[in-house]
Amino acid sequence: MNDKKTLNDILEDYQKIENELINNDGAISQELESILDVHQAELGQKLDGYEHFVRYLKTKIDYLKTMEEHYSKRRKTLENSITRCRQSMTNALLMTDNTKVKTDDFNFSLGKSQKWCINSDALDEESKNNLINKGLAENIFKIKLANLKNEFSEYEEIPDWVKIEESEFIKVR
Repeated sequence: MNDKKTLNDILEDYQKIENELINNDGAISQELESILDVHQAELGQKLDGYEHFVRYLKTKIDYLKTMEEHYSKRRKTLENSITRCRQSMTNALLMTDNTKVKTDDFNFSLGKSQKWCINSDALDEESKNNLINKGLAENIFKIKLANLKNEFSEYEEIPDWVKIEESEFIKVR
């Protein structure tokens, strides 16, 4: 067996065997059967190789996800430290009744910021529509696909506005 064959090479060999079968009116000779056994083994080896590579990649993905989490936690810790430092500096200026402090390196001054929040429950439909019409809000319609699938999978006829795409996949155990 030639381990250097690609999956496409193996598939081409299968097409050649198929053509030979057609030329022999579907009769499988002893020679053709042994060629099929060899190609079956090659295909199995190639699929094993692909699956080992897929599992290697999954391991790498898991590792990268772990590192992402690690660095994300680290980044958040540093961001929280910055927030606490800034809050401490603000508190120091407030407690000392200083609105401005100048040093050789920096100029510090107190400022005010505003944080706006909306109580959507307090809005009536007319106010909501007015905000949407002015471009200050948007009305978002989002399908819950899992719920929709559960609802309509029991029906014999699926509505025209539902499109179902099927694809093949491989199961590996």
